[in-house]
Amino acid sequence: MPLLRLSFPLLPPPPSLPSTHVPLSFPHLYTPTLPCFPLPPGPTSPFSFPKPKVYNYKDSPSSSFAVGDDIDIDIDSSDIGRLLELLPGELRQRVVDHPDRNELVEIVMDLGRRPLARFPSGDFFLSDRPISAQDILHATSQVGDFGEDNRAGISRTLHRISAIRNRKGTIIGLTCRVGRAVTGSANLLRDLVKDGSSLLLIGPPGVGKTTIIREIARMLADDYKKRVMIVDTSNEIAGDGDIPHPGIGGARRLQVPDSDTQHKVLIEAVENHMPQVIVIDEIGTKLEAMAASTIAQRGIQLVATAHGVTIENLVMNPSLEMLVGGIQSVTLGDEEASRRGVQKTVLERQGPSTFTCGVEIISKTELRVHSNLEATVDALLSGRAPYYEVRKFGPDGPIIEIPVKEQLLNFTSTIDVSNENFGIGGALKHDFPRRKERSHDNGFLVCAYGLF
Repeated sequence: MPLLRLSFPLLPPPPSLPSTHVPLSFPHLYTPTLPCFPLPPGPTSPFSFPKPKVYNYKDSPSSSFAVGDDIDIDIDSSDIGRLLELLPGELRQRVVDHPDRNELVEIVMDLGRRPLARFPSGDFFLSDRPISAQDILHATSQVGDFGEDNRAGISRTLHRISAIRNRKGTIIGLTCRVGRAVTGSANLLRDLVKDGSSLLLIGPPGVGKTTIIREIARMLADDYKKRVMIVDTSNEIAGDGDIPHPGIGGARRLQVPDSDTQHKVLIEAVENHMPQVIVIDEIGTKLEAMAASTIAQRGIQLVATAHGVTIENLVMNPSLEMLVGGIQSVTLGDEEASRRGVQKTVLERQGPSTFTCGVEIISKTELRVHSNLEATVDALLSGRAPYYEVRKFGPDGPIIEIPVKEQLLNFTSTIDVSNENFGIGGALKHDFPRRKERSHDNGFLVCAYGLF
């Protein structure tokens, strides 16, 4: 009998819950939203999230923040002023005068082309004058050394400078991406982080994977007092330079001299520094996936990112499939194939997954959480739709959505603010025409309703 499990606050389903307990049928989906009613603020309220803030380089007592006396700059986030120092004066002023300057994503400078600033609202040309070789030389002289991956940074900031070279190795283009450390960006995953779950975050470039993983590292080190070691491939998580950016809190950082040796640095972090948590950005090779699997078997919590859009992308990626347990082809007997209603040759998960949970980052405010990654992989390989939760920031706070079939829903919702066992001064009750069960988990109401 399938179950619809609704929980407040964001609690993962129990490990014993089968991945098929919520049937999905696209496109006929109805997504009920658990109402997020106002709650009294206070440290005991799981929904009283701090107002998002950003760490600024200028907040550091040993830093300097100057763009030039001729520029009137009022940038209130992410040390954009340090990045603007790479630009000629007139281009800097164009960025400062832009109404969305604090939402700046990146600046593109290509030799012989007009400089371009990218904002969420669209692209904006900073000048009609093409970029000259002197402009590129001026910019590269103010950043650190470019590594073999053609990336560099600005000391004690999170900005990333990526170079385009010609066949002779001369830099002819720059992509200057703004890096931000935003407190509260990982609050939708706080319950999973606190429980010690190993998290794998996937999403396309620019969706905010590094920002979330940086905040998770800070959360684990500062809020939960764990020994956190960051393996920083391109200094994107903790910034460029030998002193880490304050956005990682009390976490420590291991720099990777060469991206080809990242798997060795992962093992070094475990053997030399006794971490309880290891944070990795951009697992991309089979050797790195094997190292992560080895670390997970030692009982260490892993938090990592990988490029992709869905979990299915990892399943079909021969270099990264080990992260989800590996895939193997199995030949079934006639009786078993007939019982399953499938062909005799099927794909199955080869072993345990390296990570407990998988998180697909849809946008900067919306996540799709697979609380049981192994069950998700098994469902995908068998052709079934996996169970997942959609977590997002709504206008009044966090919201959790569970996709279910519309024909299974026939209920009304009421709010009961007298239930003290709910833990936050309010409880959500649903009156179903079917059998109803109640239980309390960790002091918070968990409702499981039988649906036929």
